[in-house]
Amino acid sequence: MEFDYIIVGSGSSGSPLAARLVEKKASVLLIEAGKRERLNLTHLPAMLIHTIGKKRYDWNYETQPDPTRDDLVETWPRGRIPGGSSAINGMIFIRGAAADYDAWEAMGNTGWGWDSVLPYFRKMETADNDKDNSFRGGMGPQRVSALRWKHPVSKQFIDSFVAAGISFNPDLNGACHDGVSWNQGSTRDGKRHSAWEAFVKPKLGDPNLQFMDGTVVERILFNGTKATGVAAIRDGKKVTLMARRGVILSAGAINSPQVLMLSGIGEPGQLKRHGITPLVNSPQVGQNLMEHPGLYVLAELDVETANSMAKPINGIKSFAQWLTTRSGFMSVPTAQVLAFLKSIPEQPESDLQFHLFPFGWKREKGKLKVPDQNLVTILVNLNHPKSLGHLELASADPFAPIKIYPRLLDHPDDLAGVLRGLDWVRKISSTPPFGNRVIKFLDAPPTGAGREADEAYVRKATVPFYHPVGTCRMGADDRSVISPDLRVRGAENLWVADASIFPRHIAGNTNATSIMIGERAADLIQA
Repeated sequence: MEFDYIIVGSGSSGSPLAARLVEKKASVLLIEAGKRERLNLTHLPAMLIHTIGKKRYDWNYETQPDPTRDDLVETWPRGRIPGGSSAINGMIFIRGAAADYDAWEAMGNTGWGWDSVLPYFRKMETADNDKDNSFRGGMGPQRVSALRWKHPVSKQFIDSFVAAGISFNPDLNGACHDGVSWNQGSTRDGKRHSAWEAFVKPKLGDPNLQFMDGTVVERILFNGTKATGVAAIRDGKKVTLMARRGVILSAGAINSPQVLMLSGIGEPGQLKRHGITPLVNSPQVGQNLMEHPGLYVLAELDVETANSMAKPINGIKSFAQWLTTRSGFMSVPTAQVLAFLKSIPEQPESDLQFHLFPFGWKREKGKLKVPDQNLVTILVNLNHPKSLGHLELASADPFAPIKIYPRLLDHPDDLAGVLRGLDWVRKISSTPPFGNRVIKFLDAPPTGAGREADEAYVRKATVPFYHPVGTCRMGADDRSVISPDLRVRGAENLWVADASIFPRHIAGNTNATSIMIGERAADLIQA
């Protein structure tokens, strides 16, 4: 059981990383804690309402109370299945702005500027044929598709943004990142196209790749400070797996720092409290937790929305349409429309992102339920939060969930930013033609309620957008967890490649960027 590389995590970064290393003739063991599907429920885009929150698919973490949001405790979904979170997410494919990556490079991360990462974004994907090929890819494993079904109210939502002065952008992943546009999804022929389906599944017959699911890593094994393999538990049995060239953590912003700490890499005092002998003094492991804070605003309309699809007869018709033509409501991602804009003119870059879901759901007794009402969900989030949370070990048991301490509104600028987002939700919801359809908000205070009411609502209603990053921060300084070549500082033959490396958050969902990191990591590590 010896390989050139062991990769921990088969999600958005681990899957492309494994595939590219295999293409470079390296022998790779790809480890996944979750189990492979039998029914392939995740293939049907609309089924995420039945996979999120289910232990079969989801780590379903519970956070510690957030004092910045009235001590709110919430669940954070993270994929526990081949493909990781790309197998249960909303299938929203957006790269982030060019300025995001130039900011990474300006922070000392040489080689991570826009001109350096754009070739990897193009390499990873096959986008629809009508895209500008100077920015988009046409030969990559990851399929990125236009919507196969559009609700009429979604077009009215776009038109209201244009009427409010926001330009229509035909491709938010093209030359310009700002404006309003139709969402592009990580789907193929009306089915979810997870990173594992795109990159790993086609290579399962390659003798240089071994995929091991149902396997939880206990710790990384070292000879001195040189990573030599991992100790793991597979189906209740302990296994030792060795790596000639090294170990790569791609387990995500929650699990990668947890594995580092379980292996003795972290803040020594915290490790000793759990009986773990410190190996590398790296106090920033688990720190710098960044998350997009924002609002899910439910609006009731005077026209039928996709909530009608939850009625049994309509659901049967929609499923039949998906089975026969791979089209219709069940074939598309959650969001139909995306928008990026400056909330006020003096902002140096777009600080707000919008999504439109043509349906609305509620959580009752821990379960998602689609009410029999004509609802849509308007989502607005802050792109570049300044608030920082952190992670702490609960124990030395790898099966014990790590403690998550979100502080989404800790910085006053973030509270102010979400309040400006609420102002824009009201603005678009009162601007024709979409504004003509809106009857009322279900929970947000009306326009003119006053600053005190708005702030109380934002404190109560702000939620994470499930884009946690930054907990193994990449940087050129000695306090960063990894260097710009993705090596763990203080260790040898050990790398991290996933969303935990973000030195700053991006304007957009994190799936596409995580795939790019996996693509680039293969070249950096093999070099």
